[in-house]
Amino acid sequence: MKILILWASLADYTVACFRALSQKQNVKIMLIYQPASIIAPFNQFDLSFCHSSFVDNEEQKINYELAIRDFNPDTILMASWNFRHFMRIAKQYKKTGTLVISAFDNQWQNTLKQKLGVITSNWFLKPAIDNFLVPSDRQAHFAIKLGYPQPYTGFYCANSTNFENINYNPATRNFLFIGRLIEQKGVRNLIAAYQQYRKKVEQPWGLIVAGSGELRPLFENIPGVELKSFVQPEELSKLMNEASCFVLPSLHENWGLVIHEAALSKLPIICTINCGASTWFVRDGQNGYVINRTSEALLNAMYKIHETPLDKLHDFSDYSYQLAQLWTVERWANYIYKSLLNIVRTI
Repeated sequence: MKILILWASLADYTVACFRALSQKQNVKIMLIYQPASIIAPFNQFDLSFCHSSFVDNEEQKINYELAIRDFNPDTILMASWNFRHFMRIAKQYKKTGTLVISAFDNQWQNTLKQKLGVITSNWFLKPAIDNFLVPSDRQAHFAIKLGYPQPYTGFYCANSTNFENINYNPATRNFLFIGRLIEQKGVRNLIAAYQQYRKKVEQPWGLIVAGSGELRPLFENIPGVELKSFVQPEELSKLMNEASCFVLPSLHENWGLVIHEAALSKLPIICTINCGASTWFVRDGQNGYVINRTSEALLNAMYKIHETPLDKLHDFSDYSYQLAQLWTVERWANYIYKSLLNIVRTI
């Protein structure tokens, strides 16, 4: 099976998933991807598992369009419908019988833009896309409204191979936040809640904050806060080991892959209900707390974690890991391979 992947900027987890998929029987992958994002400056990835790979730019476009023709894919896996030339390629090959699966992570929010998408789906999406791959039920609801009654779920999967030697230690007594330091991530609520938490308890935990963004200066000179920069994937498990609880107070978060990474790291988790990944990897009161997006709710959850006995924190940790193991790189590759193979065989 020859799979053409038309993707956005690469990340550690996508490369791990694509590599695992390439190892399935008779699979060849051609990869075209967007240049690296400035806000996520990952190190260079080893793409030797690909039959061929191209950076998506004007210089390479002529070369990779000729290469696609020679490759003659059975299936196209595409990152969303946001890239016009990717959509043009998908539409062109769908006409010849190539199966086209597009990923997206937007939750249905009943916005005017989404309603217009539903109205124009038959004209804009259906000629280029056979089906969608989405993270979970919140995005599947949107796909169904777009006219795709049985979308695939499980789009996002953390690189589980990075978290194979994790030992949870609640004695580290640190909360941990990893992410962009922007309004959307709820960092103002994190600051307010943490400062109130420190006033409420006698021996407060520290707060490790790792990331970059326009609101980073807000964390400077706050007692108990340790600021770190962007963390490369190979260093992530080490950072997770420095924490006793992970916190993601996002005001809006389509998914939040870092929640899966925290669960793989055996951490109790506090996150807002707005985080899509909460539906898979957090059970309220069992391995953490799912809260509303207020600083008061975050304060209460941090206090609950602080007051939780060590043996109970270990129970939280064990359950996080159990949930995390329900979706691994190998499980993702098996699911995609079997799903695509079954469809291609019937075409």
